[in-house]
Amino acid sequence: MKTLLRIFFISILTLSQINAQKEILGYWSGKLKMLSIELDFQINVTKTNKSLNGFISIPTQKVNEFKLPVFTYKKNQIHFELPSSAGTANFDGKLKTDSINGSLLQAGMKGTFSLVKTTKPIVQNQPTEQIDEPIPYFKDDVAFKNGRVLLTGTLTTPKAEGKFPAIILLTGNGPQDRDEDIFGFKIFKIIADYLTRKGFAVLRYDDRGVGGSTGNTMQSTTEDFSNDALAAIEFLKKQSNIDRTKIGLLGHSEGSQIAELASVNSKDVSFIVLISGNGVDGGKALIEQQKLILKASGVSDSLIAQNLALQNKINYALNNDIDISSLQKEIKTFAEKDYEAFSKEVKNSIQNKEAYINSNVQSQITVFNNPWFRFYVKYDPIPTLEKIRIPVLMLFGELDLQFPPSLNKQKMEDALTIAGNKNFKSIVFPKANHLYQEAKIGSPTEYSGLKREFVPGFLDAIGDWVLNVIK
Repeated sequence: MKTLLRIFFISILTLSQINAQKEILGYWSGKLKMLSIELDFQINVTKTNKSLNGFISIPTQKVNEFKLPVFTYKKNQIHFELPSSAGTANFDGKLKTDSINGSLLQAGMKGTFSLVKTTKPIVQNQPTEQIDEPIPYFKDDVAFKNGRVLLTGTLTTPKAEGKFPAIILLTGNGPQDRDEDIFGFKIFKIIADYLTRKGFAVLRYDDRGVGGSTGNTMQSTTEDFSNDALAAIEFLKKQSNIDRTKIGLLGHSEGSQIAELASVNSKDVSFIVLISGNGVDGGKALIEQQKLILKASGVSDSLIAQNLALQNKINYALNNDIDISSLQKEIKTFAEKDYEAFSKEVKNSIQNKEAYINSNVQSQITVFNNPWFRFYVKYDPIPTLEKIRIPVLMLFGELDLQFPPSLNKQKMEDALTIAGNKNFKSIVFPKANHLYQEAKIGSPTEYSGLKREFVPGFLDAIGDWVLNVIK
């Protein structure tokens, strides 16, 4: 999440303005809804000297008292902005007595929010995955370095004598913690627990800029992350209880590409597990993702076509090193068309149409220009896959709309065949989404409302395969 520098000041405060500020101060708790996603969140409004400040908390996304770079309140109208890698979310609402209701817009998608006055900070009350206690293995906090970047994580090892085969877990795109916690579903924590009970040492670590790790995820590239994985391998090789001849990598989503790159640059990788891997370049993957997710969300075919046309132009610019700012006019035109499609209620909640559209356009350009996005759009994983001859397990979700098996599975298999790889296996899990939950349509909008558990057979498929290849 990037901080935007905006300075707001009030030179003279009238008595009525002071009273108006008093009524907005304090905690406001409620829900935000976008498509089928519903999240609990809270705003804490404080006053410093003569300025109002807003702090947002969203427990399921592990946002806690994040200072909003833009927060204004005037004549019962509240406006604040929450920046993120997916584009700035703009909130506009109206205060009525002890409640605030309004709308939000992010990346062209509309939502609503409601808040009520409360007296205490929001308490995270998320159900957690059931892991038997006491755990029958050792669990240690560890740290290692890749150059100047410090990476912090957890190493779990069986309570037994000898040297253990090891697996390093590699997260998907965006800043993720060592558990790959998505809407309270701690994907890597569960996988690590399962594999450690099977006799493996498992290393999982926080992405750059998350937890105790330094660096910046969105200012780094997939290639940078693969070098982090190589540093993790070197760390494990120095541990006296690790069998350095049996070190594998398990990557989820972008983590699959990280695992592939690391495996061709290290002779110490003996196998890889690719969960929701990618068989096309990032630009093509984004086009397919947008098409499937927007369609599943009920967006009209005409608006989908406009989205894809613009994304194709952005992909072309990035692939040919053309300044994205050259597309500013087209991005703005699209944002204006999107605005006109809003309901009257949403339009009325946006105080300044031009400022709103310009803010949305600049947020998108900032995202498209960051190093991670520029690398991701260009990177084609096939040439790397064509070099991999170690054992490979590839898992896909039938309803995965982010990396659908119909687009990726065959291409990945063909690349491994070209490599001369004699030991690879693919499994498609029925009804599974990108997180391997049992889903209805597979859209990311479902993730938060589904059970925090894997589809049947998912963990066993990984455990049985890795045990077989290390014999």
